[in-house]
Amino acid sequence: MLLNGVAATSAAYLKETASSHPCAKHALFERLNRADEQPLTPAQACAMLVNYDVHAGLLRRLLLSAAAYMPEPAVGFVLENVRNEYGNGDYTRCHEGQLHDVIDRVCKIGGIESDTMIRNEGLVKCGVRMYMRTVVDFYQPTSEDGKPIKDMRGPAITAGAITATELMAIEEFKAMQIAFRKFHLADHRWFDHVNVECDHGEESLALAEYFIDKHNEREAVEFGFTNTLAANVHLYDGLLDAIKEHGD
Repeated sequence: MLLNGVAATSAAYLKETASSHPCAKHALFERLNRADEQPLTPAQACAMLVNYDVHAGLLRRLLLSAAAYMPEPAVGFVLENVRNEYGNGDYTRCHEGQLHDVIDRVCKIGGIESDTMIRNEGLVKCGVRMYMRTVVDFYQPTSEDGKPIKDMRGPAITAGAITATELMAIEEFKAMQIAFRKFHLADHRWFDHVNVECDHGEESLALAEYFIDKHNEREAVEFGFTNTLAANVHLYDGLLDAIKEHGD
């Protein structure tokens, strides 16, 4: 592979691929990054987070199953991420609970009843639903007969999907942190993800490199990686639609 005319490591190539993909330039990021000048309203922020919560819930379960799907030497690249999602042994610190606390706080600012927002499937946008239908195929790849792929190609596809998700999560949390300054929530524990996702991003790159370097599964990793980036376009469409539904 060549990156800017020189030989690149697998990790550098994947980072460059993600940063140059259309999903990384989605209008959602532009909208969140200008929130200092054009703040989100509480209704917009809550609607976006409710949709984010739904997709994050799916990803947690997919990540959990991915750990069991990995060959033994690769499990360690995934387990720390799983533990963090579920609170590292203290469920009161789980990421879902942190996100719900952010939603609760923004709802209170806007005089919105949070119980009508959280887990309200009627608020989930089409783009988010499309993402959820699509991304499962790359976290849980199957052969033409619908059965799990048993050779290294299957876990390699999953590794690509995980890596794409984690690299883009870094950008998502950076942009959302800017958008939530107005609500004095930029330092909320949930936004520790800005640092946490950097760590997970490095772990996922190591996971991808394991399959590329140890098992020569570059094509499978790239398949899971690029298709998950494409699925993220649907996710970002949905999150932006959730914002726009409440005015912009």
